[in-house]
Amino acid sequence: MRTTRKIILILLVTIFMALLTVKSGWVQEAAYVGAAKCKMCHVRQHKVWTDSEHAKAFEILKPEEQKDPKCLTCHVTGYQTIQVVKSELTGVQCEACHGPGSVYIKIHPKKDKEGSRKAGLIARPDPDSCKACHNEKSPTFKGFDYAKMWEAIKHPK
Repeated sequence: MRTTRKIILILLVTIFMALLTVKSGWVQEAAYVGAAKCKMCHVRQHKVWTDSEHAKAFEILKPEEQKDPKCLTCHVTGYQTIQVVKSELTGVQCEACHGPGSVYIKIHPKKDKEGSRKAGLIARPDPDSCKACHNEKSPTFKGFDYAKMWEAIKHPK
């Protein structure tokens, strides 16, 4: 009888610990890591981005605009989440389209597509994600044609 109780207790503790481990994985919140981290594996894609207007999105702002949260939300990657300008996140970087990478970057290099997506990787952004910034609220908005814009910014896989 005592052995049965010990086994049940051990099983309950094991199950409890397993649930804690799984739950901590669910709670992990992704943070922005910056394009330099992506470049380590995605050199060609980084080059396309570096030559794009997205890369220069913060630089083109006037000094007063570089302090305006309304501008920073679209011109600094992750600003809407972190509410601070970090030099490693200025411009419209990889994670502005592909999601914050601190979680999926640990999985992604292993070529686990499904695991990367579950960890937050957005493989191909949809038009709505672009329209979060390319809309009538922007003082420079001149309409938005997703197909045309995609051709201008797409990069090799």
